[in-house]
Amino acid sequence: MKAVILAGGEGTRLRPLTEKIPKPLIPVAGRPCVEYAISSLVHGGLRDMVITTGYLSDKLIRSIGAGSDIGAHILYSFESKPAGTAGAVRLISSFLETPFIVMSGDTLMDIDVRALYTEHERSGADVTMAVTEVEDTSEFGVVDVDAEGFVRRFQEKPRKEEAFSNLINAGVYVMSREAIELVPEGAQYDFARQLFPLLLEKGYTIRAHRLRGTWLDIGRPLDLYRANAALVEKYGREMEVNGCIASGKLMLLSSPSCGNDVEITGPSFIGRDVVLEDRVTVDRSCLYDGVQIGAETRIAESLVLEGCKIGKKCDIRNSILSPNCRIGDNVMLERTVLGEGVFVKSNSSLIGAHISPQPEIR
Repeated sequence: MKAVILAGGEGTRLRPLTEKIPKPLIPVAGRPCVEYAISSLVHGGLRDMVITTGYLSDKLIRSIGAGSDIGAHILYSFESKPAGTAGAVRLISSFLETPFIVMSGDTLMDIDVRALYTEHERSGADVTMAVTEVEDTSEFGVVDVDAEGFVRRFQEKPRKEEAFSNLINAGVYVMSREAIELVPEGAQYDFARQLFPLLLEKGYTIRAHRLRGTWLDIGRPLDLYRANAALVEKYGREMEVNGCIASGKLMLLSSPSCGNDVEITGPSFIGRDVVLEDRVTVDRSCLYDGVQIGAETRIAESLVLEGCKIGKKCDIRNSILSPNCRIGDNVMLERTVLGEGVFVKSNSSLIGAHISPQPEIR
């Protein structure tokens, strides 16, 4: 069985974070988001896969490569223009065998793939769709399932009070070439809005399978923070950290360089070559490789990506800093997202700001 990972989207809801980083490469607990999908497939026994890509494809391909280091054999399909989720798979249908698996590469999927295709084989359905429950349905496709576990109808992104279910399409499918070849060649075509309603109309059966494992949307900055925290909570552990006071679950790629009276509270992730000066507080946050934090600064419920340097006496809360940001002394950031390389002057306060990186000069 082969697999397709859809990774061509622009991640517009995560801008400015995704202006220079493709969404599938956004890090979650130290790994690119798409790697969790690849690992889930490999652990389920699927090693041959195609990643469909378009936006910032060169960065994605350079980062993931051929997949040999994680036990996969990866090919890439480049979309010169957006083809839609189903259209992207239709472009490579000649490569696929029946059945095959489709996964989203820009949703956090640390899941049991084997259980999904075992259910597909057992049920005899034409398509098996992974589903999961959410509190707010307004960003998802809602699924109505009958008593025997087959899909009856769909509802696209309804308001919470209008949804007929809180069960949503999780973006993982087992399906046949016959089903995907119903997609018109060369058309921009979507699974949820077009292909699946068409399949039901033509009498095909779609089985709903409740996901096992961790599935989290990372479409918005707050979602991305929650995904990082959830994975650290899942895979981290309580430990002692040289030179600082540590509590809660932590994931460390290496011990940080700590000044006096440094505190780290989990769930927190610490990358390599992180420097924490005197009286720094890291509270339920992720600090990636090469991050430097000045004395008496507090980082709370935030993501600070690689190469960022933050000055003294700063207060960073519920914020995301893209790689290589520079923050002066005595800066307050709350619910703020900074694009790559953004500089914030000393004595500044930003609340709810989204600041794009400076355009490159050519």
